[in-house]
Amino acid sequence: MAVSDVLVVGGGINGVCIAYNLAKMGAKVQLLEKNFIASGPTGYSSAVIRTHYSNPVTARMALRSLRVWENFAEMVGGESGFTRTGFLVLVRPQDVDGLRSNITMQQAIGINTRFVSIAELQELEPQASLEGLGGAALEPDSGYCEPNTAANSFAQAARKAGAQIETGVCATGVRMEKGKLAGLETNQGFYPAGNVVFASGPWTANLLRPLGVDFPSVIARIKVGLFQPPPTYQHQRIVADFVNQIYMRPETGGFMLVGLISAEEISDRVADPDHFSDRVDRDTLMDFGDRTIQRYPVMEHGSLGRDFASLYDVTPDWHSIIDAVPGCPGLFVCAGTSGHGFKLAPAVGEMTAQMVLDGKRPEDDINLFSIDRFSTGRLVRGQYEYSIIG
Repeated sequence: MAVSDVLVVGGGINGVCIAYNLAKMGAKVQLLEKNFIASGPTGYSSAVIRTHYSNPVTARMALRSLRVWENFAEMVGGESGFTRTGFLVLVRPQDVDGLRSNITMQQAIGINTRFVSIAELQELEPQASLEGLGGAALEPDSGYCEPNTAANSFAQAARKAGAQIETGVCATGVRMEKGKLAGLETNQGFYPAGNVVFASGPWTANLLRPLGVDFPSVIARIKVGLFQPPPTYQHQRIVADFVNQIYMRPETGGFMLVGLISAEEISDRVADPDHFSDRVDRDTLMDFGDRTIQRYPVMEHGSLGRDFASLYDVTPDWHSIIDAVPGCPGLFVCAGTSGHGFKLAPAVGEMTAQMVLDGKRPEDDINLFSIDRFSTGRLVRGQYEYSIIG
């Protein structure tokens, strides 16, 4: 088997974006996926595309990624299912000053966003209750994608750029020879490579453990409910409600998709990412429904459609690790993406590919996501206590 410049492990959105960018940069790339493209958490992503971050680095990455999502056919090729809905962030009165500060920072970066007063919010969302609110931020350019379509389009673009993509190949370990990376052990035999990138989400920690690497992440079961609104419901925007700690997103078929935006998500830990319940218990769904009704009382006349659960791999600061693996020359990791993975993937793919081929410079944004930040106390911090928002 020919030696690849880079082996990418994982056919989720980050893996295919990394492979695509590496191939565009001229590298000989193979991507290995144990099932099929987007078969893991990517395929179950809510795929919300927003630029609302309180950290300038992630805000810049979100804006770069938005430009790809909204111009996907021209910039990548194929379809992403991007649907522009607009995105609203609802905050309590005590959070308004912080929200305004974030908006100012985002506008300086070039993000199309602005503050919305309570009076204007009532005009924008006439069916919403304003209880507990102090104001909002509006991003008219944001929306959501169809995650399976988008990931497969990136995979096809990677193939066109020269990458090889093999499904049904499960990584089982890294082979090091004389202190250097030799390649990857798999269920289909040995794959020699000059470099390996683990973009393997919740499976990453288990792959790194035999190398003596304690990857700082936990696996959490993330729950989503889909509700059928009544005919009188008119809401079309994505809303992040910091008071009720939920997000609400329009879904195909007229449904409303509802999930949590609070760190309480990670209380439901998963030991084995290959074995977990993909259903949501009724008490949780009733709680989601109650929170939704508090913001949109008309939803009291809606009904539960369906539900599903997926996985996040979550680091202590809820931000990715994108770095070389210490003590393993030629081995890289892009994981721990939690709820940021899909929306930031185009920028992450570029940054990771550049790191693998050219290394990192002190001024590069990617340094924010170093693996040693947890041992040195340089955690990524935003202004919000709701870590999933960043």
